[in-house]
Amino acid sequence: MNEPIQAEEGAQIHFFKNGFAVSGSNTKFYLYNGSEMSLPFKPEDMALVGSSPVINQSTSKYALINSKFVYDTTQIPFKLVYAVEEEGEVFEIREAGDMLLIVSKTQDNFLKPVLIEKDTIYTISLESTDHSHYLDASYDPVTKGFSVLALATDTPYPSVRVFNFINGNSPQGMLSLSDSMFYKIYRTQKSVVLVGIHQLICYNVDGSIKWSINVPNCYIHHYIPLGNDFALYFPKARFSGANTVYVRSNGEKELLELPYGLTDIQPYRSQQLVALDRNGNLVVIGKNGNTIKTYTLDIYPVRLYWSSFAPEGFYILGRDNMLHIYTLNKADSRKDENT
Repeated sequence: MNEPIQAEEGAQIHFFKNGFAVSGSNTKFYLYNGSEMSLPFKPEDMALVGSSPVINQSTSKYALINSKFVYDTTQIPFKLVYAVEEEGEVFEIREAGDMLLIVSKTQDNFLKPVLIEKDTIYTISLESTDHSHYLDASYDPVTKGFSVLALATDTPYPSVRVFNFINGNSPQGMLSLSDSMFYKIYRTQKSVVLVGIHQLICYNVDGSIKWSINVPNCYIHHYIPLGNDFALYFPKARFSGANTVYVRSNGEKELLELPYGLTDIQPYRSQQLVALDRNGNLVVIGKNGNTIKTYTLDIYPVRLYWSSFAPEGFYILGRDNMLHIYTLNKADSRKDENT
């Protein structure tokens, strides 16, 4: 284990191609071995972000700096790709295949989504936009289908609308769900999975229902991308003896039972998962839900990070706000008795 790095209370860890950043009231940048590196900005960009920039959010290729500037992090120095107007701020960034979704917040607190493809910026047009306010969005890498979940404000009862697009921003249709509320959307090739407080429904793009699950507390869940498929893990819900829904790219579902009490669950290599269990161990889980290996740590972990850019390492934030870098050959591992 390398020397730990002191982090602030509530700090976030962000990974990029050449290293990682520990971001709190300011941000420090490191190589994957834990050595500190200089700020990865050109002099002209330093005039924008300042000498103590803060990374608010990140994806594998992009970082949001100071809530206003989006940078491409696949090269050093980082490259500016988007900046909001002076009065606004960026609410969210999310990769969508070869495109980048940027959701900005307007002065009147409405959310405005735009798509960036290379150097072209597309504004996503929501039909009846004055009465449809952005909630969430999702992208399917197979078909390049894109779906936006919006709150309908011109109906007497709570309801949502789903706007479907193909090839980025070409309209594919709109689904209006009266007297229903959903908060998250996940797109597959020809369907969308909507998550409410007590219900999951998979709708085909044509509006017909493919499948549904009624279960309490399903809004509290972890989304796990798995190539073209994805899984939803429900730490506070059970249904038909399962706590996970594995959704294939064609919209078909499979129910799985993963260990109870997992946190920081995320994709690992070879279609496996990695997480912290309820005892503070690091666990590697197979695609069928079985525990493959358990690693006993010498600290009490509160957050786990793993990056495909540095696949041999685990970055674990301890209760004392120290970030520890582990490699598997230095961890105490044991095989699960049930595998």
